[in-house]
Amino acid sequence: MDDNELDKLFGEAEEADKKSPKEDVKAKETTPSKDADEKSEEKDEASDDNGIVEDQNDDSEDSEDTEEDVEVEEAEESEEESDEDSESDEAEDAEDDEEEEPQEAPKKISRPKAPKKHIRINSKGISAIAIAVFVIAIISLIAFLPAFRVRNAHVEGNVALSDEEVLRELKLTYNAHLMGGVSGNILDVIRLDYGKTEERIKKENPYIEDIRISVKLPSTVDVRIKERSKVCYIKTADGYAALDREGLVLELVSTPKPDVKPVICGLNVKYAELGKPVVIGDMNDYKKAIIVLGAILAADNASVGDSYCMFDNTSEIRILPSGYMFLSITSPTGKHIQVKLNSLDSISDDMAWLLYVFNSDGFNRSGSLDMTGDDPTFRESK
Repeated sequence: MDDNELDKLFGEAEEADKKSPKEDVKAKETTPSKDADEKSEEKDEASDDNGIVEDQNDDSEDSEDTEEDVEVEEAEESEEESDEDSESDEAEDAEDDEEEEPQEAPKKISRPKAPKKHIRINSKGISAIAIAVFVIAIISLIAFLPAFRVRNAHVEGNVALSDEEVLRELKLTYNAHLMGGVSGNILDVIRLDYGKTEERIKKENPYIEDIRISVKLPSTVDVRIKERSKVCYIKTADGYAALDREGLVLELVSTPKPDVKPVICGLNVKYAELGKPVVIGDMNDYKKAIIVLGAILAADNASVGDSYCMFDNTSEIRILPSGYMFLSITSPTGKHIQVKLNSLDSISDDMAWLLYVFNSDGFNRSGSLDMTGDDPTFRESK
């Protein structure tokens, strides 16, 4: 190879070095076949001259290839950076365009229809329904079964009141429902408790101190009564008032009756109302008369085997302002005896002795018996 060809070869290499990386890439991309043909021709020419020049040419070509590869990589990196910059610019432009676009008016959203609810019955609901059905069945049985109708009634403890009077107070009639007189509370209904009826009867009838009503299935009502005992009558402006030991008015009698006895006379009666305590001017006088009547009852109860009852034959106790008391008693033979009393210290013994004399037929004539001294004195009436 002569000098001209070498200068030409190296001159082209220097010119290729001076080219920009972009031009080399473009040239390489556009004319790859041309560069390859030129290189192949140069190699052929170099091989024709000598081996030394060929080796040098090979070294130069290798260096040129490595330099070209570096330049291509740098060009590709620069293109990737430019592409990224362009993509970021496009993204910013898109964001600006979105900000500049006017916002559309909000659309009206129709309310969705509520979904249909499906009732789910759990175990608790089933239990509640079962209980309700059971309760309804029980109520129906109670309402219509004959076992809950009054067929029998038993009354105990009544003396002054008859069975019919007690049942009238209960307002229970034959074939009436047993629950007709219950209190009304749900617990009272379940227990068949007649508590309110019992309270009503005690208020309406003073003779009844206490009453208990119970039901026995089938169709039976049991009534147990504790009565107040009538111990005397007192004279009032309108007639007579029956009293118990505490002075409670048990009965009002407008006209005298043959069986109105014993009557306490000589009291300053101010007020007497049914079911309420009597109002007396001096209550001690009434208490003294009650003590005497109590002693008579005790003597009758202590007497065994005798049919004569001194209490039932005592018609009157009269209390004088002086403190003396007079008893009007009918003897077993029908004689009227007036008994004078003063002290109550030995009243129980005095009434026991008096009952003994009556049972011994000691008084065959009407008269008066003075028991104010140590020895009783009898005076026959004329």
